[in-house]
Amino acid sequence: MYCEHLKHWKTLFKTLHKTRPIKCTHSMAARNLSATAHRLRHLRLTSVPKSHAEKHRLQMMQLPQFTGFEIVLLGTGAGMPSIQRGASSLCVQLPAKSWLFDCGEGTLRQIFRSTVRVTTTEKIFLTHVHGDHLFGLPGMLCTLNALNADYMDPSTKQLGRRPIDVYGPPGVFDFVNASLTASCAHMNNVFITIHELVPLDYQPPPPSPHERVHEDLSHTIIRPERVDGTLAWRVMDDGAHTVMAGALAHSVPSLGGSCRYVVEENTRPGRIDVAAATRRGLVPGPLYKQLKGGDSVQLPDGSTLHPHEVMGPSRRGRKAAILGDSADSSGMYALARNADALDRGHSTSAMAGYFARHINPTLLVLTHISHRFSPGLVGPNSVQRLVDEARVTFRKRAVVDGFDLMRIPIPLPPITS
Repeated sequence: MYCEHLKHWKTLFKTLHKTRPIKCTHSMAARNLSATAHRLRHLRLTSVPKSHAEKHRLQMMQLPQFTGFEIVLLGTGAGMPSIQRGASSLCVQLPAKSWLFDCGEGTLRQIFRSTVRVTTTEKIFLTHVHGDHLFGLPGMLCTLNALNADYMDPSTKQLGRRPIDVYGPPGVFDFVNASLTASCAHMNNVFITIHELVPLDYQPPPPSPHERVHEDLSHTIIRPERVDGTLAWRVMDDGAHTVMAGALAHSVPSLGGSCRYVVEENTRPGRIDVAAATRRGLVPGPLYKQLKGGDSVQLPDGSTLHPHEVMGPSRRGRKAAILGDSADSSGMYALARNADALDRGHSTSAMAGYFARHINPTLLVLTHISHRFSPGLVGPNSVQRLVDEARVTFRKRAVVDGFDLMRIPIPLPPITS
């Protein structure tokens, strides 16, 4: 089983290298195409040729089917959107739901072009309050409101307002509140809760008598705790997935600081051997849930049945570390260790590879790539040079340069004995 798992990663790695917007080659035709792309990029055009978009769709169809845990890169550029790369954003696709990480300008349009269904977006995580990471947020929230007019509350089975959770450092609530209030946005179909990840010594400012709070917004704070010797935020746990966050240094100051996220799938319990359980006197029913939860159960004959007696081996959950643009990532060593996929940008590619070597991910994906670098260029401004530099310090070849609409399916790990 473990060999099959490694084979899947190797196949995926080869596929990702084959499916890129412009293949880097030393032929004369490629150099001419690269020069043309370079000139067009500096014109800062806002439209994408139809053939280019069609090529992306064909590339996405070549990848494996949805595995239950997938990363979709929506914007891989740095600073500003360009014809080749959108502003910072990615999506973690999970069964029946999507979680958005950063929401730069144009993110909504990128979602419509991708395999992500915008109506499945229920949580948005922001790393910091720079414009290229959150200027698309107000429009995203208004669109979610417009598309959820028929939302059915799963608990009451009646029409209701869909809860949308937004997480980020201090400053996010003020930004969203000002945007929705100034634009007189009526959020009739959603209710938005802003969760701000505050420092340990944070003291909320006194309320201002002149401050207007939008009626469809609520505000909470999350304080950090010490995890493996490092301060970290337990952002959320929905029973199937856990999100943790750690503080990082950024080369450009921002209000409220910077935080980065780790999404981890909870360990899946093993299957119950129904025949073995029946022999012990336990037929399928409510007590199975207790066994899967790790609890022993009392049998009709008065004896106790322990989970390990009738359950197979468990399967560890998958893990993705989303660091985005950061200079010093040492605060994430403990949280991000042994991730299946690591998204990293803003630092040098050599620094990204060095950090990856310390946390040992299966795959390193470079994003937040400057517009000076292009997949179609050959030489010092080639994206391939960034990949090669990261491979040297990572000491593995499992490094790819991310591009917009790229899908990264994370396979199920092998079952542990």
